[in-house]
Amino acid sequence: MRFIHTADWHLGNQMHEIDRREEAEAFFRWLKTQIIEKNAESLVVSGDIFDTTNPSVEARRLYYSFLASLVDSPCKNVIIVGGNHDSALMLESSKELLDVLNIHVVGSVNGLRPADMCFELFDANGSVSGICMAVPFLREVELRNLIPEEKIPDTDLYSTVYQKLYTSVFEEAEKLRSDRALPLIATGHLYASDLEGRLSGKKSSEKTDDGVKVLDVVGTLGNVPPSVFPPVDYVALGHIHYSSMVAKNPAIRYSGSPFVMGFDEANLPHYVLLVDAEKNGEESKLNVEKIETPRTFLYKRISGTLLEVKKELEALSSSKSSGSKDEKKLFIELCYKRELGISAREYLEETIKALPENMSVVNWKITDPEAFFARNEVRDFEASEVKNLDDREIFTQLILAKTGFSAESEEGRAALEKFLPLFLQIAD
Repeated sequence: MRFIHTADWHLGNQMHEIDRREEAEAFFRWLKTQIIEKNAESLVVSGDIFDTTNPSVEARRLYYSFLASLVDSPCKNVIIVGGNHDSALMLESSKELLDVLNIHVVGSVNGLRPADMCFELFDANGSVSGICMAVPFLREVELRNLIPEEKIPDTDLYSTVYQKLYTSVFEEAEKLRSDRALPLIATGHLYASDLEGRLSGKKSSEKTDDGVKVLDVVGTLGNVPPSVFPPVDYVALGHIHYSSMVAKNPAIRYSGSPFVMGFDEANLPHYVLLVDAEKNGEESKLNVEKIETPRTFLYKRISGTLLEVKKELEALSSSKSSGSKDEKKLFIELCYKRELGISAREYLEETIKALPENMSVVNWKITDPEAFFARNEVRDFEASEVKNLDDREIFTQLILAKTGFSAESEEGRAALEKFLPLFLQIAD
């Protein structure tokens, strides 16, 4: 069985008000080409199809147009599960129609039996080539509804309930497979622990090599250990935006988003995964190929002092290829160190105006807000810059303001250790 695993499309996303329809259209054209060239008989989409629970008409058009375009392709099965950004009701509104096209949508576990999440997958000849356990994202209320009579500590809730759910769905999938030598795959949209790559070995309080807070990416609650997954041939995960294996297991993977979803990801390659899974008796064979997605737009984060940022912008302006008609659009985020008495926007205004037409600054971000506030310089902070602070930075300043401590004091650190995780749990 050969299929393509992808996730986290976030259709309708407008990162810093960038219109991303052109990116989505180009990706879908490319993805259909890959399906044809690689002769992939199935497509598995592991959640977060849309960016919001009420996607725009244009985002829905992109989604349905792409699915309709697969009718004449080698892809004979599509599995779509809901993510935390999706509305299960919206995804399942066309379920009956899509079922006719062998496009199976599972937006939520509400009202479903384990058997309702198990599907046969077919090859081009109409023969069954595999079984899929289509498990969507579970919100906390859904987790608790699955164990109404049991009292489980919050720290064990996710692992306990997911273990129970996957076990029950696996039992039904085994019944459906019967004695046929068919590969069995599963989906999931969740935070798995023990990731490789970008978050490998990082604690929630640490940062990645590219400055991303692990806490911002994976949260503090809900991490699911790889032990919850049953002994299937492949687990297709969504929720993490970069491609990764779980517990160094090549059979448990995040495909990552095909798009750049934040400037912290600007330099990371993005992929879809081409998976070949075979079952010969008790023996299984698995091969996974990472196919890098093309970029319609380019993204760049420029960091440093205001002078360093200015010099890098000037270098971009003077680059030989800048401004040509065929040059891709380049969106820029400026991450600068706040300097007393200097307005960053005024300081860089002329430099930004000199950028070629294909380049634009779409976001401003202060790199050291905690140190800035710790120096009690809040009165000099521009109100227009507040929107550039993330949840962690805002809550940090709120805690310090309420307690009256500085971030560098022992009391301030103790207050942050006590209260900041609570704020971030709420934000998550």
